[in-house]
Amino acid sequence: MSTSSTISNDASKHAETADINELIEVLNDSIAFYKEASEGAIRPDLKALFHRMIAAKTRITEELAQAIQLNGDTAATSGTLAGSMRKLYAEVRTKMALDKNYEYVAQLEEFEDQILHTFQAAVGDESNIELCEIAGRYMTAVKVDHDLMRDLKIVTLRTSRLDRISD
Repeated sequence: MSTSSTISNDASKHAETADINELIEVLNDSIAFYKEASEGAIRPDLKALFHRMIAAKTRITEELAQAIQLNGDTAATSGTLAGSMRKLYAEVRTKMALDKNYEYVAQLEEFEDQILHTFQAAVGDESNIELCEIAGRYMTAVKVDHDLMRDLKIVTLRTSRLDRISD
């Protein structure tokens, strides 16, 4: 194998790892806020849901990390800078909210939007077949989680408004 093809293969492998790491980082962002929400939520059903979401996202990050390790690279262990800023913003909004349950759900739904968009982009990335296949494997679960949080946000908003009217 020539030196130029080795360099090209290494660069390609590095790009694939970076793309998979992006999925891991976005998931890590959401895991961090789901953990905070599970501690701060008042309703037991929300606490249980948030723990389930943590477990589901952790499973996906572990499998993505294995794919990276099989390539001889190192998987991301943290989130993104934008995700950290988003988490900080969500924490502030939640602390100031009248209905903490609704605010947690609303903020988590936005994290789910980010995950969905990142996975959709990965599935459509034909330049990185491995990334496309891996993201495609989880697309249904990502969409189900997104839709669940979207629907829960709508229901929680209605409940929150009814609670305020009855007070």
